[in-house]
Amino acid sequence: MRIVGLMAGTSADGIDVAIVDVFGIPPQLSWQLLHHETIAYEPALRQQILACCRGGTVAEVCVLHGRLGEAFAAAALAGIHHAGLSPDGIDLIASHGQTVWHQPQDHATLQLGETAVIAERTGIPVIGNFRARDLAAGGQGAPLVAYADALLFRDPERVRAVQNIGGMANVTYLPAPDQPVIAFDTGPGNVLIDAAVEHLTQGSWTYDEGGALGGQGRVDWDWVAERLRDPYFRQPPPKSTGREYWRWERLGLPVSVDSVATVTALTAASIVQAYRDFLPRLPDQVIVSGGGSRNRTLMGHLETMLAPIPVVSSDAVGLPSAAKEAVSFALLAYESYHRRPGTLASATGARHPVILGHLTPVPPPPPLPPEASNPRSRDLDRLSTLALVELFNREDAQVAYAVAQVLPAIARAIDGISERLGRGGRLIYVGAGTSGRLGVLDAAECPPTFNTDPGQVIACIAGGSLALTQAIEGAEDDGQAAIQAMQDLRLSPVDSVVGISASGTTPYVLAALATARQQGSLTVALTCHAQAPLNRQVEIAISPEVGAEVISGSTRLKAGTAQKMVLNMISSGVMIRLGKTYGNLMVDVRAGNAKLRRRAQRLVSQICHLDPETAQALLDRCGGEVKTAILCHLRHWDPETARQQLQGRSLRQVLSSGEHKLG
Repeated sequence: MRIVGLMAGTSADGIDVAIVDVFGIPPQLSWQLLHHETIAYEPALRQQILACCRGGTVAEVCVLHGRLGEAFAAAALAGIHHAGLSPDGIDLIASHGQTVWHQPQDHATLQLGETAVIAERTGIPVIGNFRARDLAAGGQGAPLVAYADALLFRDPERVRAVQNIGGMANVTYLPAPDQPVIAFDTGPGNVLIDAAVEHLTQGSWTYDEGGALGGQGRVDWDWVAERLRDPYFRQPPPKSTGREYWRWERLGLPVSVDSVATVTALTAASIVQAYRDFLPRLPDQVIVSGGGSRNRTLMGHLETMLAPIPVVSSDAVGLPSAAKEAVSFALLAYESYHRRPGTLASATGARHPVILGHLTPVPPPPPLPPEASNPRSRDLDRLSTLALVELFNREDAQVAYAVAQVLPAIARAIDGISERLGRGGRLIYVGAGTSGRLGVLDAAECPPTFNTDPGQVIACIAGGSLALTQAIEGAEDDGQAAIQAMQDLRLSPVDSVVGISASGTTPYVLAALATARQQGSLTVALTCHAQAPLNRQVEIAISPEVGAEVISGSTRLKAGTAQKMVLNMISSGVMIRLGKTYGNLMVDVRAGNAKLRRRAQRLVSQICHLDPETAQALLDRCGGEVKTAILCHLRHWDPETARQQLQGRSLRQVLSSGEHKLG
């Protein structure tokens, strides 16, 4: 699955964009980073964000929500373009949004950036608002990246701490695979450093590039020691924090280079103190990501304070630090898309893991004909095997949606066919190749499943019975053979003929339906293209438009799946209308083998509340007929009387007509 991850941190300096291919199911999850970049906010937009963080009005927050949606959409499209891709090749966008307030003690968090705007501008479905569900489950709503950290960085041989330093700093402690992950916000990351730099440079710098200013100043270690007594640092995990707590105005520091150096040291010292106070033991390795990993002064403090533990950037272990958060939210969106939880309760403190985020869908693109080339499978032969089967699975997921769009037509077909079958007619399927074989399969399953007469539901396949096991070249083009097959069946107005053809252009099927209509039979088309010629010559057209196949022209794939689903509905729906079931129980089953005999016994036991031995004896007395056995027991009739009462009526009708009714 190809996902665009969008992340804006509490530093509010811009949007990180990562385009990721994700495959598999955890813990066997694989991913590949295709492209990443950071797109800086326009200065005016950044000032709006910071103003809202300080306490914007409802109107200001509302307007900013839409403007950030536009910014996130533009960033996604820019990243896609710079990667040499197009939006129609992207499956999903994961947008974290811009945090302006985080107050977990009141189950409150707010990330701005309207996902509806992103979806509308890009034409790509979006998952956003990741944090709210974890808060609703009693968690902190952070740090959510712990789940992704465990997927990306867990090492069976050593304990790792994955330290992100964005606006806030958060750690994920990764012990041995059988031990719980611990994660929490250690405190401020870059937020105080950025504020000190902006005040010092009067806004000309928004961050300390490379830690240059912090490296020049002198650290007030007494002030750092005093600040480390802050209640937040002493609070045990799970915990999270935000910009609203760590404000420059609270610090009481002068505007100076020394202050930049001092708050840089505070960030490092608070991280190390958190390790010593709250981790089960110090890690064997610390992996740092986020903007703080590029601050050499900050990294130097960490290396000194944690020595001899190695401190490395995530770049050194295969994931660019600037992309790590955006990649993480792409992975979380992947899990949400597949309806799997994306949190670790041990990290956030929630009562249980939850599926994250809200999905903003987009309308499907206009469907291509089944025979067209599918743009999503252009590089099919270059995919890994896992990526290959995931592509098939994603394409197959469209089938149920396509079938859902034609349910009214399916219902009309069921009503029309069942009415004619009730008057002694037949259901006849006609098709060629895969479509014909599906018709034969559905017809063959009706006698054992619903106890139909073998001549009641039948199928004609181009090329005859030999075509069931091998391709008969030219058979689908033989319209004259179809005409002859229909004439041999002596069609009448009480018959129903269903023509099955994915493209709706098969000559054999076209000729069969034309003949059926001439004889006054009900004609139904089952195609996968709404503009198919076959649809124009029938009374009821059913066309689930599944689009182009993964392998161009191979209509045994999505088209075949859609046809099978529709045929299941038609035959099952018709038999239900004819009274072949009682509730959802197949009471007209023909017990022709051991499995079906056991099923018949269970049905009689369940409906009549009999033990298995008594139910079997009753069935034996009634010739294995489930409905007859049920009536004999519940109405105290002999088998012949029960059979007479069932003539032309369903089990429910017979049971409802007298004094005995099932509860």
